[in-house]
Amino acid sequence: MTLQFPFVEEKFHLNSVHISGTIQRLWASGTDVLLRLSVHDGERVTLLLPNSSLDGQPLTLMKGDPISVSGYLIEMPYLETGRQFLERLGREDLLADVPGLAQVVDKRMATCVVMQSLQVGGATPSNEVLVEGIVARTWEKGEQRFARLAIYDRHTETDGEGRRGRPRRKAHYVSLHFPDGLVNGRQVTLSPRDHLRATGRLCEQRYSESLGYFLMRAGVIGLLAEAPNSDSLRELRTQRVATYVVIESMLQFTK
Repeated sequence: MTLQFPFVEEKFHLNSVHISGTIQRLWASGTDVLLRLSVHDGERVTLLLPNSSLDGQPLTLMKGDPISVSGYLIEMPYLETGRQFLERLGREDLLADVPGLAQVVDKRMATCVVMQSLQVGGATPSNEVLVEGIVARTWEKGEQRFARLAIYDRHTETDGEGRRGRPRRKAHYVSLHFPDGLVNGRQVTLSPRDHLRATGRLCEQRYSESLGYFLMRAGVIGLLAEAPNSDSLRELRTQRVATYVVIESMLQFTK
């Protein structure tokens, strides 16, 4: 006998962004458009304009335009090659010393805001984020505390059938930062599978990444073994940015 479970309506996590600033750069990514926004508080944020339009309507946008955007956060996958890594450093000459490096590919993720509404000109300064989800993991760097949040919102892709007739969904992942391990002056203690709802602002943090780490991520760390000056090559570093939601308030739901 097949057991029949009653259908349970889906409940979605919250995921919204309201942000304003000045367009610094626009470029195409297939049919989509990516924009770099300089926010009033000095931050930089990447925006995604799906299919180069909003609600099917084409737009006119240019560098220097002040805009205000509402949308939601996602992590967008992209590929980076060994050639591109060295191009960032201006060291393409090293490709001859490491055969095969140019063809190495590493899959990476970039956090961006998917645009849902847009106002051009007259934007009120804003950088406001509301997210909800399940803690996937936590980590610390000195006094700083961080968490990866799995967000199952209404924009997530479905992947077959899940429990009780509901679709299985692929989460969006967002990184949270709790400065000095605090929120509103209170110590933060998180565990995997905790359910959070939090507000904050988008912030980019710069860090450096070595060629050795890049190759380790790509699964080919041994590629440098026979290269001249392999130790020096391994320590070549490029600058990167990671996007976080800096948390300003939080509800930690009980299980």
